Amino acid sequence: MKKTLTTLLTVIAIATPVFAGTSSATLGISVQVVARTILSVDSQPSSVQITADDIARGYVDLPQSVLFRVRSNAANGYTVQFEPVSYPFNRADVSWGTMTATVGSDGAWMTQGYQQGTQTGTLNVRLSLAPGTQPGSYAWPVRFDAGSL
Repeated sequence: MKKTLTTLLTVIAIATPVFAGTSSATLGISVQVVARTILSVDSQPSSVQITADDIARGYVDLPQSVLFRVRSNAANGYTVQFEPVSYPFNRADVSWGTMTATVGSDGAWMTQGYQQGTQTGTLNVRLSLAPGTQPGSYAWPVRFDAGSL
């Protein structure tokens, strides 16, 4: 009798369907995209040749001397920061399109608004010479990077 009762309870337990309750809830999702700006320099001189004529004029013009690309997803845009120049240059006037930055001992920057895709750029550079500069070959003085706003 005990065995029959156990078997009967097992059959009832297996045959009884189990129903799960249903419920609903609201789920909110937000996404924050981290701003990222990447600058790639495609071409720039490694040095600058200073001649006696350059010294007499007081500067050297280097049109289209730096070719670069900037890719940014920063909704607020980005800046291009220039490091300070050093002797024998006391200033660099750097132009990109309609913008110009004067780079001296404190450095400088340009601000660019958001634009989808990759931007290409060409920098025109005028290097002002410090007093006492001698003709010769000097290391390229314009160093720069970009960062998101």
